Amino acid sequence: MERSKHGKRNGRQDGNTGRGRGKGRPSGSSREMNPRGMKNDNALQPTNASTSVMNVIRRKVEPETAKYFLEISNLFDNKEIDLEDRSTICANALEETKGKELELVTDGVISHTLQILVQGCELEQLCMFLRSCIQSFHVIAMDKFGSHVAEAALKTLATHLEDDTSRVIVEEILNKICKVIAADATNVMCSCYGSHVLRTLLCLCKGVPLDSLQDFHTTKRSAVLAERLSGGSSRPGDQNLTSFEHGFPDMFRTFVRQMLQNAKNDISTLLTEKNSSLVLQTVLKLSAGDDDELNHIISILLGYDEDDTAQKKDYSEQKNKIVALLEDTAYSHLLEVIIDVAPKELRSNMLIGTLKGALFAISSHHCGNYVVQALISSAKTADQMKQIWEELGPNIKELLELGKSGVVASILAACQRLETNRLEISEALSAAITSDSESSDSIVAHILFLENFLREKSYWKWPLGVKMSVLGCLMLQSIFQYPHQYIRQYVASLLALDNDQILQIAKDPGGSRVLEAFLCSSATTKRKFKVFAKLQGHYGEIAMNPSGSFLVEKCFTASNFSHKEAIVSELLAMQNELSRTRHAIHLLKKLDVDRYSRRPDQWRAAQTSKETTQREFQAEFGLNNSKPIGQSIEELLSPQSPAKKRKQKEKTDKTTTADASTTKPESFQKSTKGEKPAKAMSEGESSSKKPANMPFLNDSGKRKSPGFLSDKPIHKKQKHERPSEGRRFVGDGSSVGTPFVRNNVKQKQSIAELAALAGKDKLTAGEVRKLLKPEISAKGA
Repeated sequence: MERSKHGKRNGRQDGNTGRGRGKGRPSGSSREMNPRGMKNDNALQPTNASTSVMNVIRRKVEPETAKYFLEISNLFDNKEIDLEDRSTICANALEETKGKELELVTDGVISHTLQILVQGCELEQLCMFLRSCIQSFHVIAMDKFGSHVAEAALKTLATHLEDDTSRVIVEEILNKICKVIAADATNVMCSCYGSHVLRTLLCLCKGVPLDSLQDFHTTKRSAVLAERLSGGSSRPGDQNLTSFEHGFPDMFRTFVRQMLQNAKNDISTLLTEKNSSLVLQTVLKLSAGDDDELNHIISILLGYDEDDTAQKKDYSEQKNKIVALLEDTAYSHLLEVIIDVAPKELRSNMLIGTLKGALFAISSHHCGNYVVQALISSAKTADQMKQIWEELGPNIKELLELGKSGVVASILAACQRLETNRLEISEALSAAITSDSESSDSIVAHILFLENFLREKSYWKWPLGVKMSVLGCLMLQSIFQYPHQYIRQYVASLLALDNDQILQIAKDPGGSRVLEAFLCSSATTKRKFKVFAKLQGHYGEIAMNPSGSFLVEKCFTASNFSHKEAIVSELLAMQNELSRTRHAIHLLKKLDVDRYSRRPDQWRAAQTSKETTQREFQAEFGLNNSKPIGQSIEELLSPQSPAKKRKQKEKTDKTTTADASTTKPESFQKSTKGEKPAKAMSEGESSSKKPANMPFLNDSGKRKSPGFLSDKPIHKKQKHERPSEGRRFVGDGSSVGTPFVRNNVKQKQSIAELAALAGKDKLTAGEVRKLLKPEISAKGA
């Protein structure tokens, strides 16, 4: 047979098998009806007989057809196809599948070729191919080879959603596919191959971009843990309803409801089956933010068929059933997602009520403890957290001994986020990690090597060359965010470590982040200087590690002038070695080491200018209390990546809200200046004596310098003592109860000027004065 130029088949008379993929292998994967009911391993028979499943066995593809598609495959493998001819060849080859689509897409060799064809053809040819095999789409989706063709076809459809004309065609095809899949929902969901196709179909209906599909297909444990312990409380997928512009939301809702309706008799099986659990998790994530749909879906999953009953039911009767099912891995993962996305009322009334009294038992289980972590991280109020603490607080030591450190880490992060029970968890953790005979100086060392310590305990010694505990380091990072009066024993324990141990911490990926957290903590300047003194002479060595380079940068930002110069001198001595690493190149550029090597006087003048600008900015804008230690003026005003901007904006919004709603009485400020409490107050006592939701004012009574480790003594300046006409900054100490009010026109002008300055790499003292000139004039008026 001769090969046609555009892939059309001429009459084949020879017996050549062709070259390329599949040479010498029998081609067989075609299917036929199995009237005798032979077993099909790829299909799960439904428990209800209302939906019949095509039970099929494989048969050999016709030799002539197999040879044709092998030659088409060779054209692509050998790159013999011009770009302009590609779509024509794909269209002609797909025409050859008419009437035998099922047997071809389920062939182990030909399915690879069909994947290429559906990806390279025009939308019209793709839709013709899908219409021809639409009635068998559920069988194709559950096939080992056919599932790859089905998924490739769906992803190709997704590329045409931006065109309005194409959307109509795609919607029509998707509607038909959804009906076929929904009719056999149980089998498709429980199939390891069908589950993948179905999750892709759900994402396509919702409008998820192709590059984000993986986020909804599976859940990465590391990513979930990082989100929970970072203090973030946002629900996954909250932005779905607005960010997915090219989806079909009505089709998605209808499809989900049809699937659940057709599979309602098999819900108990779907909850505990691995593949179907993944599908249900995807459904929940994609529905996040749509509270009506979530109430309906969760009601069915927890055993209630009626609409809108999940938030109204007394779920105590389900307690024993849920606790028992939590021993199943698939169900525990599903319940985690339910907790994460459930509407606020449903989560409060159902989940906390259902699991109340059983939290410790669930936490002790190897699967259930992840559900408790999700519950802790989803707590929205201090009262909810106190309920959780009442059950788990007395069992911190037991949780650690059982290896459920993730639960303890989640409690630490949630207590900081909600500003409750911080003293209690701090003391409980220190008591659990040290024995009565041990000094409290060992607390930090034990937590850094948490799992290692819990195994060896009485004969434990500081190990050399051992990676530090990920969860232990995360715990310490949370701890060092607490107010200083709650964590004195942790600070003292860190300072008790010798120079070599501090250096080992600085070189460890997790340990270096612990030191960064300590730098930004509310500990005193004198205590932080002790840690810097132990690192001095090793900054070049530390910077050779990717994580250590961030620590060195943080040390530089937080130091005084002389210490900054010492750090740069150490880096200069190792400049050749550091310049060979990608991460250190950024550090050398950020610290301007090259300028220091060529013109040290110019470098010193630049640093002096930066420090002067930073002090003036802090003095005028009142940032002494709110700016985290170790964060420079450049970091506050320099251009940032979108991700960093979002995080910074959230932090700024929270602080601004607190500033606008709360003022601090002058008498309270005076009474707390220079005083140290005899002992740490409990969270309840302290909350009654400080403004709510203003964590940066926890230590506002303490005297702070613009940058710690200052060479010169700091002379206290009286700020903002001029008479004001209904306007002042919170914490300026000038008057009691004066509201923070701004004139709208002047506010817009100030915001515009700040926005213009934010784009500059450097902010000079003159620019600061120029910016503040209208403000000062207004005050004088």
